[in-house]
Amino acid sequence: MARRKAARAAGPSDESLRIARTIVYYEACLDSEVPHAVARELWAHDMTSPFAAGEHVSEGAARLLEERAQREAAQP
Repeated sequence: MARRKAARAAGPSDESLRIARTIVYYEACLDSEVPHAVARELWAHDMTSPFAAGEHVSEGAARLLEERAQREAAQP
């Protein structure tokens, strides 16, 4: 029990974040009207690292996507 609490306090695992980033990608790109170039750039992104700005993705959009992924991964 103490080990679970310590792990939870340390934040979400890398695997949880990877899954959460994939979920956020699908929600952001497939459920709304996102330009094809943006969707392709996000899909090419390595889901094991935080979302980052690129040629078609703004800094603000990348930050919002990463914040959503962090919240998603932190849920029990």
